[in-house]
Amino acid sequence: MTNFKKICNFSNKWLKKFSNKEPKLKDLMDFSMAEECMELGFSLELGHDFLRKYGKEAGKLDKLKEIIDEVNEIDLLGSVIFLRWRYFNHWAYDQSEILKEDNINWFILTLNHLYHLAARNEYFFKGEIKSFILRSDAMVFGPPPDEGQVIGQDIYLDFEGRVSIKSYKYTKQMVRDKNFERSDFKIRPEEAFRIFYEIKKYFGEKYDPFELMIMDVGSWDAVIENTEGKKYRFNGPLFENQYEDLAYLSVLIRTLLGRMDLFVFDGQAKTNRIKKLTLDYNRVTEIPIDRFLFDQNFDRAIWDYKESIIINREENNIEHNKIIGEECKVYQKFEVEGLIDSIFDNFKEEDLFKKIKGNPEDAIGIPDEIRKYKIIIDYEKKPQRIIEGDFDKRGLPGDFPDFAEILQESLNFYNFEEILNPKFYEKVRRLRDQYIYCSLSFGNGEKTYYYRTEDDEIEEGDLVLVPVGPDNHEAVAFVDKVEYFYKEDVPFPLEKTKFILEKYNEE
Repeated sequence: MTNFKKICNFSNKWLKKFSNKEPKLKDLMDFSMAEECMELGFSLELGHDFLRKYGKEAGKLDKLKEIIDEVNEIDLLGSVIFLRWRYFNHWAYDQSEILKEDNINWFILTLNHLYHLAARNEYFFKGEIKSFILRSDAMVFGPPPDEGQVIGQDIYLDFEGRVSIKSYKYTKQMVRDKNFERSDFKIRPEEAFRIFYEIKKYFGEKYDPFELMIMDVGSWDAVIENTEGKKYRFNGPLFENQYEDLAYLSVLIRTLLGRMDLFVFDGQAKTNRIKKLTLDYNRVTEIPIDRFLFDQNFDRAIWDYKESIIINREENNIEHNKIIGEECKVYQKFEVEGLIDSIFDNFKEEDLFKKIKGNPEDAIGIPDEIRKYKIIIDYEKKPQRIIEGDFDKRGLPGDFPDFAEILQESLNFYNFEEILNPKFYEKVRRLRDQYIYCSLSFGNGEKTYYYRTEDDEIEEGDLVLVPVGPDNHEAVAFVDKVEYFYKEDVPFPLEKTKFILEKYNEE
């Protein structure tokens, strides 16, 4: 019976030798290659069978690249590796020929393919998924976690969409099997199928059982049962940058289960997500007043300006409020699906606004003006945090500029209007028999030139590509005006007016 595990170990061992940056001849000519090949059932005769089936040219790299994906016979592939090695070890005039780049790459390609064929039989998942269990353990060496901090999770999911999640919390007298919170719920079967599809794709094709474990990080263990009742076990490090496929799978599972606090495979659980963030700003300015001009008994007025931004994750909205004066108040509210997550995804939420330099004692204030802020952060699991101080570079948190820029860009994307925009309410529709004439300017020149177009989507303010001069070389022009004329009213003869080629794409 074929021992796939031993073949995986064999392939992995010799791959490392051939993949070395500077392979050593004595390592590659080690007679243990022959001993291991014979122990695994590979033979020189079967190696010749490989060449008879796939052609003698398959002993060369170029031909091998063409046919390697067709090769599924482990015994033939292992045997041709043995045969090729035996040639260099026993029959070649100069053994060092094996060190030539094409020969090294031939062995790397065949050994890698042999490894994957064996791994598919020994380690890769086969069949259709019935259930999936994932245990993520975030405990690492070092200082102990905070009391009550989540340090591990178990996720169960079956093909009907039944879900059970256990979250284990740290205590000084910790007993894992007793100190946990459990949540049972159900997702749609099609959502479970989507998760299982990605799990099968990774663990059925890409999982590497020989990947080195990373120290000082957590770990995950998965058990996947197929519909025939066979269970497959996998494990790996709970590490963010391990594999893109596992990172994607982690995000997918969190999203479809509606639990962003799950460690899954990459450990990037958002256990301290912000539930609500309130930023209050207050500027108090004293404005000198000419008392004789206004016939008042005071010489200063107070302008008390207030502004606030409230990001409410639970209600999925962002409010931006301005109190310019007692009789002047402006309120804006944004409700955009996914907007808040997209903003906070740029930061590690539990560390947001943690570092504040602060103003030194000899910092000089702004004359006749005070600017203060207060930030209130409510977390889903952690206690509320309040930050306040002077609204300036030193007084604000160090990451406030990045946060402000991202927030402003996000809100500005939706902060537009059409109802008061003359571009829309001044728009005149072209009549059926009218021609479109555009007045174009070039560079900083004030003079304009008429060009024609049949593109009704070209508007004032667009950049367009046009033919210029006797040789009709292409140039970029600015559309100053778009007008419609009947044939008898055109400002320049139809047959003498050049056409705009297309809108100009600045990219």
